[in-house]
Amino acid sequence: MTFTVTSNAQNLPADKRSRTFARFSDAATEVVDARIYLGYHFRFADTAAREQGLRVAKWTFTHVLKPIDDEVRSPTRSN
Repeated sequence: MTFTVTSNAQNLPADKRSRTFARFSDAATEVVDARIYLGYHFRFADTAAREQGLRVAKWTFTHVLKPIDDEVRSPTRSN
């Protein structure tokens, strides 16, 4: 799924404010790189944070975000 993110930062030229990504992971990788280039973090800290986020997401989808029952997953109508 391709998506575009647009910044409202006034210090960027208008043609540089939007970034298009093919995957969410591509955007996440760019954010990690930007934080390192700006001196905010070390790569190992952001890499560890991304891995932890993936584990939290996986746990959430397997334990919390589940269909209530089979009917919700594949509704059938007898009209």
